[in-house]
Amino acid sequence: MGPSASPPWFRPLAGLAPRRSRQLWALSFLLPLALWSIVSYVPFVWHPMLRITDPGDIDWVATGELAPRADVDRENVAVRARGGHPAVGTRANPVFLPAPHEVARALVTGFTTPPFRADEPWLHQSLWHSITVIFWGFLVSSIVGVPLGILCGALPSMARLTEPFIEFFRYLPAPAFGALAVAVLGIEDAPKIAIIVIGTFFQQVLIIANTTRRIDPALL
Repeated sequence: MGPSASPPWFRPLAGLAPRRSRQLWALSFLLPLALWSIVSYVPFVWHPMLRITDPGDIDWVATGELAPRADVDRENVAVRARGGHPAVGTRANPVFLPAPHEVARALVTGFTTPPFRADEPWLHQSLWHSITVIFWGFLVSSIVGVPLGILCGALPSMARLTEPFIEFFRYLPAPAFGALAVAVLGIEDAPKIAIIVIGTFFQQVLIIANTTRRIDPALL
């Protein structure tokens, strides 16, 4: 390999050229999208349902209805045995994994369709409300977690005093505190913010403490 050539793709601990890094970044999104498209659009990969176009002599399906393909195939065997007209349809996979175009269409419909009732929020209003709740939860967590993490990283005594409990408590799932948060804080946004604080505070302290230990001590 010449001095200007790029290092091999799978060389351990080797750096990546900027162009190759951009290619891998794009592939990290394109490969899951391609896999999703294959599962959604290629009929013989994973299409367990059948969208009926002609129910034939099967009385428990109708045109346009979705039915398990295995059940229709089994019923068609019995219909053919008695000389009847079997059901016909196209393979479909909308139940387990909607196709990309269906997800995109549902996203557009969600933003353009008014709510069922006048007092219900639009989709963009609900999204903004959720973003606001997440923002306040993370802000409250950071107001306490960032200074405490810096103290734990700078002072071994503070780390020894607080990190063992934080290390133990961070494994408790935040949703488990949902009922307690509602009982104490009510049913509005306060319990949601509290759960976000619980879910981010302890990990934030440990990450900031470990990062603080790696910086130049003169910066402390």
